[in-house]
Amino acid sequence: MHKVNKLYQLLENSAEQFPDNTALVLQEKKISYQQLDSLANKIKQALHSINISEGNRIAICSPKSIEFVASIFGILKAGAAYVPVDYNSPIERNNFIIENCEVAAIIITKDLLENFKNNFTFFADIGIDLVLAKSNKVTLKKSSEDLSYILYTSGSTGNPKGVIYTNAGALEFINWSSNTFSPTSSDCFSSHAPFHFDLSIFDLYVSIKHGATLVLIKEEVAKQPMLLAQLISEQKISIWYSTPSILIMLSEYGKMEKYKYDSLRLILFAGEVFPIVKLNTLKKKVKTSVFYNLYGPTETNVCTYYQLPENIETNIPIGKVCEHYQACVVGDELLISGKGVMLGYWNVPEKDNFWKDQENRFWYKTGDLVDVAESGDYIFKGRRDRMVKRNGYRIELDEIETGLSKHPDIVIAAVVSKNNEEEQMIISAFVVLRNTEQKSVIKMKEYCMNHLPSYMVPNDFIFVEDLPQTSSNKVDYQKLKQLA
Repeated sequence: MHKVNKLYQLLENSAEQFPDNTALVLQEKKISYQQLDSLANKIKQALHSINISEGNRIAICSPKSIEFVASIFGILKAGAAYVPVDYNSPIERNNFIIENCEVAAIIITKDLLENFKNNFTFFADIGIDLVLAKSNKVTLKKSSEDLSYILYTSGSTGNPKGVIYTNAGALEFINWSSNTFSPTSSDCFSSHAPFHFDLSIFDLYVSIKHGATLVLIKEEVAKQPMLLAQLISEQKISIWYSTPSILIMLSEYGKMEKYKYDSLRLILFAGEVFPIVKLNTLKKKVKTSVFYNLYGPTETNVCTYYQLPENIETNIPIGKVCEHYQACVVGDELLISGKGVMLGYWNVPEKDNFWKDQENRFWYKTGDLVDVAESGDYIFKGRRDRMVKRNGYRIELDEIETGLSKHPDIVIAAVVSKNNEEEQMIISAFVVLRNTEQKSVIKMKEYCMNHLPSYMVPNDFIFVEDLPQTSSNKVDYQKLKQLA
């Protein structure tokens, strides 16, 4: 096995050590490590033929597929960084990401290429179900850093922002995961999270590093609890990673009692609070599994972790800091430092999200408020800003407000959030209309579906004549929360 400095070397090592092991499974399709590596090399050659080189960014816009994974590794082999784009998101948002990131090319499904025809020239059918299209821009900014991928997440400015990771930063997390969870080539990982979501980094790279099998779960299956319950059992998945929302859905509606889960040794969850009652219900149904609560923003990936005891009676801690990080608490806010932290945000030169200590060491300010228990575990208390988590996705409420403000009939909108009795995140939009006759919750939701990702669409729309204000003439969000 060769030393790994680049993410693509994880695949090359496993292709050499476990050539005939099944690397990926997607429904009836399978591909071995040797075949996956060959396909990635083919994509690398296609990228080099259009002069893609180190420092470029390449977007991928497609449903989850074997070809998507091969494209990721082909891009990395070409020395470029990949930018996964949610193909279900509105065209307007995806165009912003593509233009903001100055991608040199895009690998995309043929049916979606029409949406980006102003930015790209059709180049080649690369022998898979995806096509390669080159950017029309003559000059593109190149990065001198060793970039691996850029994940776009919700931004407080009203637009998504790109979280930049280097190969070295990503490998810090992958190596920590390997040391902590001891995966082997006989393991079978789930790939439930979409590739534009940071949970996918664990699924993809930790499984491939160890020559294990990764079961790709398409979106139409991912949201069907009975199909998921069957898949986990039949594929003999041994390591599962998802948000609590998915596990709750699986436990309550999956009819899990019909299947056996003897292979399922690890259940990892992250991205939101897991209500204790619902967690204990799941634990009774999957008695062979060890459960971990993993915590961390996209900017750090996982930075604290907590192995759950047999019996849980109180709120679940987010745990102790991962061994490849250092943590400190400043004014109740959790700060993280280490080589695994993101390089920064794309096209945002300032380091507003960092604090520099007296030793000139940078700490990422998570925005999460914590207490420290007697055990040394961190306890999550809340946020210092207006960022919330819903189904594991990070949402800046300001981005929803910006989207609503573009509606021609809306004078002003304000968005608040709260948890219901089942700890589910409920988002409410207070809307002032130019014409009160235009009141229609259905039309508001339709508008949002066309301008925001589906996970950002508010649950409620409340039409008001005016928004309450504080003494400094700002929107009184606390009063709106009470009204909601």
